[in-house]
Amino acid sequence: MLTRTFCLVRQLLWPARCAGCDGFVRDGTVFCDRCAESLMDVTTDRPALFDDVYATFAYGGAIKDAILRLKHGGRHDLAGPLGRLLASSLTAAAVGADAIVPVPLHPARLRRRGFNQALELARGAWRPGLPPIWVDPLRRARNTAPLGHEGHDERVRRVAGAFTVTSGLVRGCRLVLVDDVMTTGATLASCAVALEEAGAIEVRAAVLARVV
Repeated sequence: MLTRTFCLVRQLLWPARCAGCDGFVRDGTVFCDRCAESLMDVTTDRPALFDDVYATFAYGGAIKDAILRLKHGGRHDLAGPLGRLLASSLTAAAVGADAIVPVPLHPARLRRRGFNQALELARGAWRPGLPPIWVDPLRRARNTAPLGHEGHDERVRRVAGAFTVTSGLVRGCRLVLVDDVMTTGATLASCAVALEEAGAIEVRAAVLARVV
């Protein structure tokens, strides 16, 4: 009885809102009907340097708005709902994997933002039966400038050597990288190179959205 009363009070005081436009939605719903219509599926393929890449949506529409609100709009509360949308991609990518590795932020950027969106999405997507989330082995050693709208070659140049592995834990492991968006794949590829040089035998990637 108390639990039901609490839920009713919470719905009245803090009604659920759409992750894309902030409009009211039914409790447990991530997007309103209008924003949901803008969500686009994305075809999975196998780019260089990865054994597989799994993306839930094509980047655009409401999913783009929601990710930007999460990262730059102070909406840390969106990590859980968006993580649930990532769950299907993460589950598919994690078959036979030993661990899930969120793409790390540089400590300076982490202090400014207050959280790592890749880690929070991984936590929101994690389900019993999936491999553990490893935070420590992969580090961002260089604070690269925001990539913004840079092209592939410039992105590759900026993130080359930006990541380092600080533990022998990854040796012989099959790993799943997690990030919010895959644009050209340069950041994820730089992570994969660092992990493979440290002895990982397979690196896949799971992302909430992918630029197509």
